[in-house]
Amino acid sequence: MTTLNPQTILPPSAPAVTRGKFFLYALIIITFLGGGWLLQQPRVQVTIVEWNKYSLWENVKRLAGSEDLLLKGENEGRINFLILGQGGVVHDGPYLTDTIILASIKPDTKQVALLSLPRDLVVNIPSWGFKKINSANAYGEEKGTGQGAVLATEVVNKLVNLPIHYYIRLDFDGFKKIIDQIGGVSINIERSFTDNQFPTEKNGYTTISFEAGWQLLSGEQALQYTRSRHGNNGESSDFARAKRQQQVLLAVKEKLFSASTLFNPSLVLKLYRTFSQSVDTNLGAGEAVKLVHLIRSIKSKDISTRVLDTSPGGLLHETVGVDGAYLLVPNVADYSEIKNLANNIFDINRVAAEEAKVIIENGTTTVGLGEATALSLKSQGFNITQVTNATTGDFVRTLLYDYSGGSKPITRQILEAIFHTQALNLEKTTANDVPPDFRIILGANYLIP
Repeated sequence: MTTLNPQTILPPSAPAVTRGKFFLYALIIITFLGGGWLLQQPRVQVTIVEWNKYSLWENVKRLAGSEDLLLKGENEGRINFLILGQGGVVHDGPYLTDTIILASIKPDTKQVALLSLPRDLVVNIPSWGFKKINSANAYGEEKGTGQGAVLATEVVNKLVNLPIHYYIRLDFDGFKKIIDQIGGVSINIERSFTDNQFPTEKNGYTTISFEAGWQLLSGEQALQYTRSRHGNNGESSDFARAKRQQQVLLAVKEKLFSASTLFNPSLVLKLYRTFSQSVDTNLGAGEAVKLVHLIRSIKSKDISTRVLDTSPGGLLHETVGVDGAYLLVPNVADYSEIKNLANNIFDINRVAAEEAKVIIENGTTTVGLGEATALSLKSQGFNITQVTNATTGDFVRTLLYDYSGGSKPITRQILEAIFHTQALNLEKTTANDVPPDFRIILGANYLIP
């Protein structure tokens, strides 16, 4: 078994996080419209006079100065931000991040992609070497209050080779309060499970359980649901937990931006107080309002989710450190597959949506090349239905056949890019058990993508 040598000793607790700022800051402006100084400001005067011409959110944008503001990354067509969930000062390991999600938005198409990074993934943390990614935030806090999110952002930036424009860091108590204040969240639990080793705040354990089906979860229940790591019935892995975290995040988004929340002034003020106490972010007020306005326009069907995991076709595998610590490392040592997934996640999701059937034939003498290629393509969203050997093993170059009749254009485009070849159009046959949309014959010129 492969061994690594990242130290698992955690840094000491850092001072409490500074009070955060979030999009609801902008709403507070409305409550102070009677102030003399504000009333003298041209932007406020014009907004008051023209209040009835615009929706509530348009007026909030105008008050916050975000009407013409461009978010970082908006000109490039993709906005990336890092979501971090930490325990907070009343918990052991207060700055270890149980939740690490790279969220990306395409403003032009109103699409969102969520990529969960497992806490045990080994990455290179500047000044610390190869450590678990969940410790980056904690090590950063050693340098100063609020530096944890900065260091975590730097680490993820290098991991995925993408600019991380913004970060949002939330502690457990704030998470619970927000969910309770919006009346809980409705979650469709895929399968029942029980966890007999759920940690308590006093270094003990308790038993929690969840029944399958739609459940209205309180803040405490939602936190348990997203943190559970030792459940039965297939819910014991960090990967299952990451999927649950994404599920709750989307449910909170729907409830938080609903009319029943946004048009309830007293609730808005409560949420503001909670956010200001529990959330740390580098979003300015105007940027935050612009981001919220953008997120409100995104439909649930246009939000896709992925988790880095060790499943067949996944990009990671398990190993142990010299001290016996459980670790996750990339299948490709230079992290290139992870970078490729992160950079092309929107195309990968479009490929998965087309559900094209792809068969692979190994036309070389390299044993296992077909299986390795299938695993790599599966990780990129392709539906591989068959892997076999070609009639001969002397194909000099890779061939790509398109039987789809033009019905799977995105899949064709990506396959052509991966294999550096032009697809040949053929009529679909029924010679195979599963008639394919695409057939790939691997040649000697092929390198595993």
